[in-house]
Amino acid sequence: MGVSDFVGEKLGLSEPSARFLVALYAAYPVSIVYRLLLAQQHPRIKNVYLSLSGMAIAYYILGTNVWHSAADVLAVYLLLSVCGGTLVSVVLTWILVMGHMMCGYVVAAMSGEIHQISWRIPHCVLVLKLIGLSYNLYDARKKESELSVDMKNTAVAEAPSLIELAGFSYFHGSVLAGPQLSFRRYRDFVNGDLFDWNKTPSSVPAGVQRLLVGVALSALYSLLNQWFPLSTVISDQFNDHVFPMRVLLMVACGKVALWRYITVWLIAEGSCILTGISYNGVDKSGSVDWYGLSNIHLLKAETSITLQGIVESFNINTNKWIALYVFKRLRFLGSKTLSLLISLTFVSLWHGVWPGYALCFSLEFMLLFAERSFISFMKRLLGGTLSEFSLPLRALLTLAAFILRNIVLFYPLMLFMLLSWDLCFKFMSSVYFMDHIIVIVWCFLFYTVLANVIRKPKPKKDE
Repeated sequence: MGVSDFVGEKLGLSEPSARFLVALYAAYPVSIVYRLLLAQQHPRIKNVYLSLSGMAIAYYILGTNVWHSAADVLAVYLLLSVCGGTLVSVVLTWILVMGHMMCGYVVAAMSGEIHQISWRIPHCVLVLKLIGLSYNLYDARKKESELSVDMKNTAVAEAPSLIELAGFSYFHGSVLAGPQLSFRRYRDFVNGDLFDWNKTPSSVPAGVQRLLVGVALSALYSLLNQWFPLSTVISDQFNDHVFPMRVLLMVACGKVALWRYITVWLIAEGSCILTGISYNGVDKSGSVDWYGLSNIHLLKAETSITLQGIVESFNINTNKWIALYVFKRLRFLGSKTLSLLISLTFVSLWHGVWPGYALCFSLEFMLLFAERSFISFMKRLLGGTLSEFSLPLRALLTLAAFILRNIVLFYPLMLFMLLSWDLCFKFMSSVYFMDHIIVIVWCFLFYTVLANVIRKPKPKKDE
């Protein structure tokens, strides 16, 4: 019996899921060996080790399907070697890697393949890495006055060697499910420019802490998922409950299902921290910040009272990538709303072509728009911001906002995880399409009945 078979039998996981879990934890011994033996070796030795170890982890899960990522890495290396730093290279990288992944999505959708661990999961991470690198080289050739701070911090003047690109692409801590990292960070890390190993405090305590939180959350997920599985919201018994109970079950099942993703991010981040690649400078108190690759801000994600706060604390590095390489690059359109719409469309396609993704991210766009207008309306109605009110009123409004946030949040999240149209429609009809109705009704009221409430009064002319 193999390791994955043993893990699958003990935890009740499918064979692919067990392999994914084993591979996730396999990044830790790879990080430990790196720390003990290779951290201060020549960059070429480090790149070879990081390339081979990451490819081994990928092969363990994907088998011969690892050729998908290897082909893209080789193709992009050749492309950037020939015309890296040009707009043509950026466009061709987009077409090459996104086209490859989209073909995989279409084939999977046509064959009915859904909710399966396949080469497309780690390929999502690789696609962003390679597109980001093409932009980094392009930005390095621009005038400094044309670059934002983020562009300056990620710009790369020299195209990578093949072994360097392989090490970046297959870096063991992020090869499976992120976190997303820039090539500039990887190169500085390998070259020893990110921080001084001899003067910087150890990252081990921070890495172990992240691992333990991930393990604890994983155990909690395994326990509560028996009571609140995702299948609850599409079961025949779901409609037997009164509507308020259905909403509560939706929130509970959504919360538990979300922990599965957070667990993966925390465990992956811990292995990155152990190597030191997540170094993020020194904070105001003088302590080293090892959370530069953190994908989740747990406290903020659990306590935020707005959807915007959730977006800012969830899948952080991917959201930063979208902001830097998609949203901000659309500034020429002159419309933040249009830029956001295009960005979310890209995010939806990047995840896949299943209807659940399109439903989720289109609804996210509408909900964020509705939330901003709702907050604007409440400020005008109440005559101030939340912090300006008395403690009892502030507590009441915060509680109300927190409850409303949870109600509207887990509706699109269910669509994200159910994916197929039949399952999504069955769920939406069970809760009476409530988020869609909320958005439509609010926007109608906002632009008609309530328009005079939020309209700023015109200043009176002096007679």
